[in-house]
Amino acid sequence: MVWFLQAAAAPALMALAAGAAISALAIRLCAAPVETAASAAAVLVGTDEHELDADDPGNLGGPHLRSARMVRHGAALSADLVALSTAGAAVGLLLGVPVLAAEGIITVLLALGVAMLAAAAAAVVPHRGRPGLERAALQLGGIIPAVLGGAAAVAAAALWIPSRYKDLRFEDVGLENFTDPAITGGTPTPRTELEPMIEQALTDMGQWVSQTDESQYASAFLDVLTLYSVTPNVVVAIALGLGVLSALALAQLLGGAGHRFGGSVLRAARTSRTGGALGITAGLGSTALLAAGGIALLVLVTAVLNVLAAGVPSLALALLAHAGLGALIVAAACAGPLLAPVLADRPEAAVGLRNAAAAAATGPRGVMLLSGLLTALAALGPVVSALQLAPRAATIWEDRSLHALTPSALPLLGGIALGVLTVLLVTSAVLDGARRLGANAVVETRASLLEGRGRAELGELAEMVRRAAAPALVVAVLAPIVAGFGLGPAALPGLMIGVALTAAGLGLWMIGAASTLENAAAVIGSGRYGGRGSWGHSGALGGAVLTGTLRAAIGAVALPLLLTTSLVSALAVSAVVGLSTDGTSHFLRWGVAALAIIVALTCWVIAATAPEVDLEDGEAELSTPLFARADDAPADTLAAMDWEVGDEDVERTPARARGKRRRGAADDDGRAPEDAKD
Repeated sequence: MVWFLQAAAAPALMALAAGAAISALAIRLCAAPVETAASAAAVLVGTDEHELDADDPGNLGGPHLRSARMVRHGAALSADLVALSTAGAAVGLLLGVPVLAAEGIITVLLALGVAMLAAAAAAVVPHRGRPGLERAALQLGGIIPAVLGGAAAVAAAALWIPSRYKDLRFEDVGLENFTDPAITGGTPTPRTELEPMIEQALTDMGQWVSQTDESQYASAFLDVLTLYSVTPNVVVAIALGLGVLSALALAQLLGGAGHRFGGSVLRAARTSRTGGALGITAGLGSTALLAAGGIALLVLVTAVLNVLAAGVPSLALALLAHAGLGALIVAAACAGPLLAPVLADRPEAAVGLRNAAAAAATGPRGVMLLSGLLTALAALGPVVSALQLAPRAATIWEDRSLHALTPSALPLLGGIALGVLTVLLVTSAVLDGARRLGANAVVETRASLLEGRGRAELGELAEMVRRAAAPALVVAVLAPIVAGFGLGPAALPGLMIGVALTAAGLGLWMIGAASTLENAAAVIGSGRYGGRGSWGHSGALGGAVLTGTLRAAIGAVALPLLLTTSLVSALAVSAVVGLSTDGTSHFLRWGVAALAIIVALTCWVIAATAPEVDLEDGEAELSTPLFARADDAPADTLAAMDWEVGDEDVERTPARARGKRRRGAADDDGRAPEDAKD
């Protein structure tokens, strides 16, 4: 599409990317409850309650778990890659052409081509090392193509793109004339006539800055002058390099969370001996720091790009999109680690290879999320431009809700709050569906084991998944409509920022946490820290299922969610601005927002009224075996208890039992243990 349509391909690519993002979001929303149900059946019932491996034929949840993993690593991953690559191309083309001319197209094609070459190189680079070096070989199998691809992209951009701004090929994309009223007063003027005057004005830039204000035309005039002072090949090459370096750094950060014998995993495994809750706390605490490091990388990249762009917002956002394409190169180069868990996590694989491949996809998935975050933030460009170019509204409050983009503007702040709310609502809907399906899977698996059936049938799975995914998908798609028509067009940038940062931060956190707790459970299951059947193992298994659910509901959904919100907002901004400036009644606009809220509430009610398994205490012959462990025998009757305790029995009572009796006596008469003894 880029090759044949060139600059005109941007709108079509935006629509294609939005459709791909919505499809990827739908797949992830449907896969999350299924993955929870499969983990609950295979791990909570099969492994924790019956001490069966997930691959054991007697574990009735094993087939469902393998199917869920197949969807996660197959269809869902493919949908994410399609959405990410098309979104990066669309945003890069839409923002790059106005400021970099034909070289904006070249940069996009260069990044996509190098990403394909990096993936091809990953197919031939060996990923299996000698015994004891499997993890290092697997990491190098992704790092080597990423470094080579990133270096090739940086070198090609530095050598191909002109070093002087006026040498860019403006004629090839129809930009041979200045048409901005801030420069020409409304009369199209050839660039060759004004470029000498611009170069002369650059010699005394401080004078122009002091003589202009912050109005729209003055800012556009200063931006044009500043663009002619940058070195295009240098800034583009550095932007691509920053994307590659930040992606490699994030891959290493999150890779440590997935290292089966790393510090975070062993800390969570050791702490699980004191209880599952504390083990989960250890895992969440260490991975929260990693998520903070990922967001810090974003802050660093934006700070450097702002300096490279010399303060020009349009160029800074274009460079942000190029940094996202650089991170995409690293994601493509990490094809081996992305699929290693699928190929190596099977019983016949060597132990060293299974340990190395466990959670090897954690780092690359974080890289994909970083690339999507950079692309989503760059999509602010067309939204902000549409708001700045919009005509003035009829009333002051309508005009402020259209043009006010300052930090003190309530529409912008309301959009940020709505973005955070959107992420929380989507998460709540997915987790509620996961709870329903997980409970149903546990009860069905227990009943199948008690009755001696060969498999656990989850007949209502499809209907429950549809009901669970509907409200989350509707909320994500309709959030830009509610923001634009309900709060005002100026709320759209705030919505995009709120969704992108919240989803990315929580997504990185949950991706790392799930990897840490899953490997902690595997470490204990291998014989350390109590081994199988211990308190620590039981707690770690519960933590693995919990964080796995959070990863499926937040970590995996984060990428398509932030892409969907950003792309739908960019596509809808023209309609929102048009209805706000053409005299349409504001009551009609509010009615559109109200209708969107009603549709979302209707879907929410449909999901909330879905049937779920009965977990109340019912008939004794059913509730006792389904909701109690086998060793929970009823206590003896009062008549059979011997209340006489001799002195010799007290002396032989272990200290732990004596402590319990003393605490019980203190509780009965309200005195401290020492008082009770006296």
